[in-house]
Amino acid sequence: MRTTLRTRVIALAVGTAALVIVLAGVPLAIMLHADARASTDQEATYAAQGAADYLTARGAEEPVLAAYLARLNRREGTSVSVRLPDGSVVGAANDLDGVPRGAPAGGDRDRDDLGVVSAPRIVSAGGRRFVVVDCRTTTGVAQVVAAVASDRVAERTRNRFLAAGVTALVLLGLAWLAAEVTGRRIVRPLRRTADTATALSSGDLTARAPAGGPAEVARVATELNALADRIEELLAGEREAAADLSHRLRTPLTAVRLGVEGLPAGPARDELEAAVGGLERSLSHLIRAARSGVRAGVHLRCDAAAVVTDRAAFWSPLTEDQGRTSELLVAPGPVWVRVGADDLAAAVDALIENVVAHTPEGTSFAVRLAETGEGVLLEVLDDGPGVPVSALGRGAAGGGSTGLGLDIARRAAESGGGRLEVVEVGGRPGIRLVLRPAEAPLG
Repeated sequence: MRTTLRTRVIALAVGTAALVIVLAGVPLAIMLHADARASTDQEATYAAQGAADYLTARGAEEPVLAAYLARLNRREGTSVSVRLPDGSVVGAANDLDGVPRGAPAGGDRDRDDLGVVSAPRIVSAGGRRFVVVDCRTTTGVAQVVAAVASDRVAERTRNRFLAAGVTALVLLGLAWLAAEVTGRRIVRPLRRTADTATALSSGDLTARAPAGGPAEVARVATELNALADRIEELLAGEREAAADLSHRLRTPLTAVRLGVEGLPAGPARDELEAAVGGLERSLSHLIRAARSGVRAGVHLRCDAAAVVTDRAAFWSPLTEDQGRTSELLVAPGPVWVRVGADDLAAAVDALIENVVAHTPEGTSFAVRLAETGEGVLLEVLDDGPGVPVSALGRGAAGGGSTGLGLDIARRAAESGGGRLEVVEVGGRPGIRLVLRPAEAPLG
């Protein structure tokens, strides 16, 4: 199934946006994870520094310190422990065996007259990470340890990823919306131009495309309108040429017929009258073929069953007068083919006329129309000598014929993508037209 231009524009825009998001997503994910970890480390650092300041200001009275740490951990959701100078641990139950002891750098007191504390440092022990602050108290060096909550890092990373994912979806939605608007602006004038082209090909030479949309699309519509004007001029000239041809040829042909009718009765007169009649029919076929394209447009279609039945009935009185037995086998209609009704009628007339003109009176013939997997088959078979394959050449003469009848039949078949063949079916030679089926008209 072919994709539409609008679908391709949307796919291109959304695909490009998705590619950019994916390319930016990897470093962004690393950055978001690092930010979540840094913010969690900062919380633990603030908690450790606060406990160290409290310890240096209030001393290491264990009951008071334990109550403070319990309130701090409960309120802030942290896990802060203090290892006193004597080695005892107060506060959260953190495993501090792997945390190395240290000492505050320098021995001076801070400007705020609090005890000296070290810069916070992050250490890993027992598979966990801790923020450690060493502080000097009146009884010695104590150590404040705040555990970094790994589950909080994961939670914050997840929340940041979720926010980034929602943002990415919003960006994809905006890209789709922008592509949809752009695609519609491009496709809408193209559809109008295509509709105009379809109308022109169907024979509506007054159809014109509106020159709107982007500059390139508007140029297509402008050039199509110019082409339509040119086609209308050419077809008008063709109609005038056909009318002029009809006028120029029919007048001398009428004079010839009148001259032939003035001759004495006899075989020579009959032969001349037959030749003049054939010439008149050939002229009519030529004029009808020249005008058929103007009448029917390009997308030709007709019910072959109805056309074949009608033309067989038209020739029936003449074939009966000649003592011919005719057989008509037509598939149940409608049988839609890609040929104009006038062209198909001219082809049927030409093939039946070929039988009437080139086989002795009393020769039986058959007209068959059938739907097959190969296409719609139209066959005209007779019990005569048949048509030589050499007669299939365009305009080839044979048996006194100009070959125009076969040309008309072949042109009708080829106009819809079919072909003409010389065949022999059941011992009867004849002509077969292979016609391409067409869709039934709407309504």
